[in-house]
Amino acid sequence: MLTESQNSRIHRTTSASRPRGARTAATLLTAALVSAFLVASPAAASATAAVAHTHPAWATATADHGAAAASTTLTPTVFYAGQDLAGMTAYAQAVSTPTSPLYRHYLTPAEYHTRFGATAAQVKAVRSWLTGAGLKITSSNAAGVTVTGTAPAIQKAFGVTLHNYEVRGETYVAPAADAQVPTAVAGDVGTITGLTTMPVVARSAGLVGQVTTSIAKGVTGAKATVSKGSNGAAFLGPARCSSYYGQVKDVTDPPFNGKHNPYVLCGYVPSQLRGAYGVTRSGLTGKGATVAVVGVYGSSTMLADANRHAENHGDKPFRDGQYTETVTPEQWTDLSRCGGVESWADEETLDVEAVQAMAPDANVHYYGANTCRDTGFFQVFETINETHGADIVSNSWEGLIYRTTGDVDQPAIAEYNRLFAQGAIEGISYQFGSGNCGAADPATLCGLVSESSTPQAGFPSSSPWVTAVGGTSLAIGAHDQALWSTAWGNDAWVLQDDAWVSGGWLFGGGGGTSAAFGRPYYQKGVVPDDLATTLPNGTKVARPMRVAPDVSMPADPFTAFMAGKTLTLSDGSTEYVETDIGGTSLACPLFAGLQADAIQAQGGEGIGWANPALYARAGSPAFTDLTAKGAGARAAAVLPATQNIPTITVTFGDDRLLKAGRGYDDATGIGTPSPYYLWSYRIP
Repeated sequence: MLTESQNSRIHRTTSASRPRGARTAATLLTAALVSAFLVASPAAASATAAVAHTHPAWATATADHGAAAASTTLTPTVFYAGQDLAGMTAYAQAVSTPTSPLYRHYLTPAEYHTRFGATAAQVKAVRSWLTGAGLKITSSNAAGVTVTGTAPAIQKAFGVTLHNYEVRGETYVAPAADAQVPTAVAGDVGTITGLTTMPVVARSAGLVGQVTTSIAKGVTGAKATVSKGSNGAAFLGPARCSSYYGQVKDVTDPPFNGKHNPYVLCGYVPSQLRGAYGVTRSGLTGKGATVAVVGVYGSSTMLADANRHAENHGDKPFRDGQYTETVTPEQWTDLSRCGGVESWADEETLDVEAVQAMAPDANVHYYGANTCRDTGFFQVFETINETHGADIVSNSWEGLIYRTTGDVDQPAIAEYNRLFAQGAIEGISYQFGSGNCGAADPATLCGLVSESSTPQAGFPSSSPWVTAVGGTSLAIGAHDQALWSTAWGNDAWVLQDDAWVSGGWLFGGGGGTSAAFGRPYYQKGVVPDDLATTLPNGTKVARPMRVAPDVSMPADPFTAFMAGKTLTLSDGSTEYVETDIGGTSLACPLFAGLQADAIQAQGGEGIGWANPALYARAGSPAFTDLTAKGAGARAAAVLPATQNIPTITVTFGDDRLLKAGRGYDDATGIGTPSPYYLWSYRIP
């Protein structure tokens, strides 16, 4: 619960700025659950009030390169403060906690706004102030209002001076101090985003199965890597692979660790995953539940690809109206910076087909954001909340708070958390893949590429208001049974001159102890205190913090999922191709599908914010506890040589700074759902 003093995000002061010390867990986002609900100082007699943290931490005096050009245009969003912030937090907890008398007493969007949303007076006051200051309103919704203006107008309206700041060779505009708002509207303003030009973008969390080899290049159309799969579809993957774990062994290369190991998986098909997680035995199909898949942009062949994929693997295609999508191609922006349409189309395909695999009768609604920046996701989440567009929201994209190019601004984090809390109150479950780079250690290649400035848990997956889905490596046997699971983390060994030479660590499931968020109440007594007070870089902190992930599902690209998509090949032709894909982009929608089955199991009642109920099941037969021991930690698989790339053997269970252990751990959370998981939701 938040204290009464945490009920304000506006810091009233007569000074133009305030000192900013070193970044520590005690100074950044220290509210127990909602990061930007900051402590207010006593009101002073002044004409303006500062909106805390709207001056970004990366805009330092040493990086200052003088005043921004008058022609600079910004499009900030002013979010409304709403009503009863502490009450909103308390209600979100109560409706989500199984022991609470308000459990599952969800509010409709209209009821939420009546109790906690912005009042008509707040909306009027904020809009009048902005238009009176000479800014043009470009869009608005129940959460806030977006305006645009040149530097002089922005400076006048928000009481700031805009400067140029150089960060790693790039120049960005930002205010030289926190924004100031008139005291008359200070109580109506929650926070402000968009006062800088630094482009904070999200990345998808999917991995083509053979990403360590030139096979991955085949996704762009390398015809030579395409073969025919057992179902007749074109297959993009290794020349030799196993349909189930251990099916085909490599007996041509030298033994590794004294034995011949099986080839990597061609990619599991839906029936194998349903069997491994008890879905088949339960008879559940997700009927009556709706899963939202959130990505960026959209694939023009999504429905056709999903239907082809289902039929190829013995399932039924989507019924008319079962799959819907909200995409607005005419509004797509930042195409180059966001990686292009096709990279996100690959992500969309994996996510939709993974949900369909675990819950073939669930309704699936794809929402394509118009940009991979925060503004795009804000708009999508606002739409979902305002229409109650889904029971479960699956997000296979991830970011980092602490980056070498500049830390993420706290106002954006605050708005994400508000949206997630609103979803909890309305019975909507937000979940995120925890990332593919362990604790994002900059000493690793993937940490370096992701611009991580320190080992850390990702965001939004580390938000206390979402379910963070980490990764496992999963061995499924010949009869669709789970043989073993272990924490996802791969080491590579390359065959050179008939000897296996270490190729180093590749990647693994994300997680770790957050430096930004205090320990949520549902982790108390489950997450060890020593873990909750030790950051991934080894720093000890006095206050227990949020630890991610919460649960884990298959993500290893070497024990991957078989996804199918229409691709443009190198000769210009198009063809439906199946390939093996992993990452927590797979884990997250697989868990979303499993949760859709759980909704059906409990009679159609929404799960809502899942974490309190999940942690109530920690240590029960509903979850398989994954430790550093077991068959998976001693296993290996072989990726055959191809296109001048030598044979590679991969091992499992090494997630670098994140360690699997007995009970809760920062590599796999409370564990992976067992075949008994769905039975724990059965109505007595």
